[in-house]
Amino acid sequence: MRLDRPIGFLLLFYPISFSLVSQSNYDYELLKYFILFFIGSVVMRSAGCVINDILDKKIDKKVKRTQSRPLASSKLTILKACVTLIILLLIGLLILINLNIPSIVLGFLIIPLVILYPLAKRFFALPQLILAMTYNWGCMIGWVAIGSPYNFNNIFILYLSLVIWTIVYDTIYAVQDEEEDRKMNLYSTALLFGSKKLLILNTLIIVQYFLLIVFGYKMHYSIIFYLLVALISLLNLGDINFLWKNEVRKSGLYFKRNNYYGFLILLSIIACSQFNV
Repeated sequence: MRLDRPIGFLLLFYPISFSLVSQSNYDYELLKYFILFFIGSVVMRSAGCVINDILDKKIDKKVKRTQSRPLASSKLTILKACVTLIILLLIGLLILINLNIPSIVLGFLIIPLVILYPLAKRFFALPQLILAMTYNWGCMIGWVAIGSPYNFNNIFILYLSLVIWTIVYDTIYAVQDEEEDRKMNLYSTALLFGSKKLLILNTLIIVQYFLLIVFGYKMHYSIIFYLLVALISLLNLGDINFLWKNEVRKSGLYFKRNNYYGFLILLSIIACSQFNV
């Protein structure tokens, strides 16, 4: 379940929180949704890890970074993993049925991609795209859960920005497994981008934050939002060019630092939507 690595469920929760705070009412309902979606993020990220470990057991045994995982190292059996998965999915279902009908429909629509992602690296050159589409779907669910009065096109722009965000941080995370993936004929954007990795990632980050600014414009946020987003983008660009620098041993640290970028974006949206800054 990777509960010792909270960055995973935090990165799943941030997209939901962005859509929740993008509207202008702070009340009990919003607090209720924050609690439900936070628990849901922990549960569904855990379920995704279990599915991944079941399907990737043989692969994980051959990758140094993943050899110690419970199933790969035979510390746990497949049966116990399946029981854990069923319990997690039931908890996720209980949370989902507390939302409105559109949220429930969107929740079920994403299930195929949750299952598909661990298999994607076997046959699809852009498995990180599948992960990104899945991981950020919560911003759509959060949007319809609160019955936001704003145009759905607005949240779709936010969704696209977050999809690019995930592609960037998961590409850098995948750099750790490049050699093993190449030997096993597996796909990843880290391999696909190759020697142009830094150039492509820089471009994606610029597009990501540009779309975030467009989202703020559509939501009628003040110029303060644009300035904050521009500052966060500069921090992010500085990070990959001067701290990470395409070094394998620093990839995991960059991945964890995305918690700060998510938190800063969240604060920026709160400041400009709730307090009319």
